[in-house]
Amino acid sequence: MVLNLFNKDRIYRQGEKIKGYEIIEILGEGRFGICYQVSCCQKQFILKQLKPGMLKKSKGKVRFEEEILQELHHESIPQFIDKIEDAHFYGYVLEFKEGRTFEDIIYLDKKAFEKDEIYRIAGQLIELLKYLHSKGVVHRDIRVPNTLYNGENVNLVDFGLARWINDRKYKADMDFAFLGDFLLHLYYSSFDYENGKKRPWFDELELSDTERLFLKRLMGVEKRYCRIEEVETDFYKIIGCKP
Repeated sequence: MVLNLFNKDRIYRQGEKIKGYEIIEILGEGRFGICYQVSCCQKQFILKQLKPGMLKKSKGKVRFEEEILQELHHESIPQFIDKIEDAHFYGYVLEFKEGRTFEDIIYLDKKAFEKDEIYRIAGQLIELLKYLHSKGVVHRDIRVPNTLYNGENVNLVDFGLARWINDRKYKADMDFAFLGDFLLHLYYSSFDYENGKKRPWFDELELSDTERLFLKRLMGVEKRYCRIEEVETDFYKIIGCKP
């Protein structure tokens, strides 16, 4: 059941159409908008409806997602397809990406990730961050609900908090703590919690010295990385090969 927090914002139901896009299902509702899976011309898309009230309160900040996605072209990032704007609806259509969120995979499916798979996923995310930062974009929300996985490839979604890097308020290194926290979710997916009193992650997880230092630097426990190239260099030292 989806709870509508803003009574004046209409929620569209299965079978209804918006500018030719038919609602298949509601994927979720957040503070700023509602996401639907939709179909048009026998293809599937994501339709993101932005709430008028929050658009006004945010003073246009939610429009950064639209602006940034229009400039990005990467196989692991949903492409911006179309904008819909009229008296009753404001939102945009995005490419549909296959996969389930890591949140569902870890907490519903109870999948335990082994290190080889963690490294493969981490490598893909680092490549994604290299691309984003090269385009002057910081995502600021790389979390298990915002990453899709089909068993092979990682897709990064939800650019609602993404901003243009200005090295003042919005810096590239903001993404590194999110990456570290994301990887800790993967490491903990196979952790045995029955071994006694809870300790800090860097004590209780079975990590090599290089892994531990790498994660500490991502999280800011040790001197934080400044650039994604530094992250990449140390990551490939862990897995024993070059980028």
